[in-house]
Amino acid sequence: MNFSTTTPSDVGIEPQWLMNFLKRLDYQQIPLHSAIIMKNNQICMETYYAPYTKESLHRMFSITKTFVAMAIGLLCEEGKLKFDDHIVDYFQEKLPKDGAYPYTAMLTIKDMLIMRTCHNETTFKAKGVTDWVGSFFTTLPNHMPGTNFSYDTGSTHVLGALVEKLSGMKILDYLRSKGLDELGFSKDAYILTDPNGVSMGGSGMCATSRDILLMMMLLVNDGALNGKQYLPKDFVREAKQKHSDPFVKQATLEEIQGYGYQLWQTTHNGYVMFGMGGQLALYVPEKDIYMITTADTQGRQGGVQLIYDAFWEEIYTKIQEHSVLPESNNSCAWDFNSNQPVSDKELNDFLNTRKLYTITGNYHSSMTEKISGITYICDDNNCGVTDICVDITKTNGTFNYTNKTGKHTINFEFGNNAYGIFPDYNLQYAASAAWRLDDFLVIKIQINDYAVGNLYIALTFKENHVTVMFKKVEETFFLEYDGVFSAHAQ
Repeated sequence: MNFSTTTPSDVGIEPQWLMNFLKRLDYQQIPLHSAIIMKNNQICMETYYAPYTKESLHRMFSITKTFVAMAIGLLCEEGKLKFDDHIVDYFQEKLPKDGAYPYTAMLTIKDMLIMRTCHNETTFKAKGVTDWVGSFFTTLPNHMPGTNFSYDTGSTHVLGALVEKLSGMKILDYLRSKGLDELGFSKDAYILTDPNGVSMGGSGMCATSRDILLMMMLLVNDGALNGKQYLPKDFVREAKQKHSDPFVKQATLEEIQGYGYQLWQTTHNGYVMFGMGGQLALYVPEKDIYMITTADTQGRQGGVQLIYDAFWEEIYTKIQEHSVLPESNNSCAWDFNSNQPVSDKELNDFLNTRKLYTITGNYHSSMTEKISGITYICDDNNCGVTDICVDITKTNGTFNYTNKTGKHTINFEFGNNAYGIFPDYNLQYAASAAWRLDDFLVIKIQINDYAVGNLYIALTFKENHVTVMFKKVEETFFLEYDGVFSAHAQ
């Protein structure tokens, strides 16, 4: 699809507001990867944080759920299922040998769409599970379906398996055949699969930011674009309504507003496709505005809410119902220069220089000469690391270590990111470092691949010892990079 673009001023938005939005998130140390603002069906801001580009495929996590819901709607339109069908009827081969548990037997497809399932946790995350779909049926449920809101990724995974079973196609291929290809959805986009080859309908999509914008436009327009109906109109309209109340279950302001068919409601009467870590596709009808972000706020409590708050306060509430722009105000206490006028060109130059987040702190320490190049022998530890050595120059360094798979090196820079392939996992990373105290060095490693997350290596030096803290903030991998141990100079 050819997206229309324009200047912010042409749609009643001051460039200054957009710059403030991004600068505020920089100030709050929110690692954005991309951001798009579209108003009146025209993109007025689009930026990508290097090394991300417009063509980059990004893990969208639970945004995948909305795609699964739309596929279910299409199958219903084809007459291949009904919303009040019981899910056990489609997966007899997955049931316990004595038959379905009573609560599981009651569960309908609609219950699953609105996250009123019979499980309070995602069953396939239990230790030792390899059959993700099967675990949903063999795990004893703890409540009656159709009652309690419970955000159950395993339930959506089963719905995705149902899509593949009834269509004979992968989820994304089925949606492509129904119009995504025709609309220009990325050819390279894909959905990761579970150990049995079933598409990860709850969290596995890797796509571009514009792909997500495209799906959101379909939802906004009740399933139609360019004069053609691609998704069932009535189903899409129902998907955007409140069917469940997450008030008790969820914690943040935006997440307690309501839930439709695998789609969240928000404050300001908006609705959003929401994926872990700041993957957001938000639309607010009252001002006809979209916000698309990709990010990695994992490990930052309340980080996604900060993105919402920045959008509401720096952009949304300043837009007037008429086309005349209001005078700039200086209500933004976090940045005393935020009220300075910004031209469209200045904004564009700013957008073109966005880079991936780097950790803040000092870039020099009196400890550098004492510890650089020294090999430290590690105490026994659960991480399996036997020795470490940090080599540091004025602008960069390497963290060298030995574990059960051999000797490895991670490159990092001060004030910038160094890029590489993470040892053993073959995943792209970006690493920056800073001295947070004179004796405390932190290396932040951002995983930017089909896996998205952070690893921290925190080193505290004292006399001829160093204490190492590995912390991983990532959903699936890097279990051995989580622990604390000490080491002594060789």
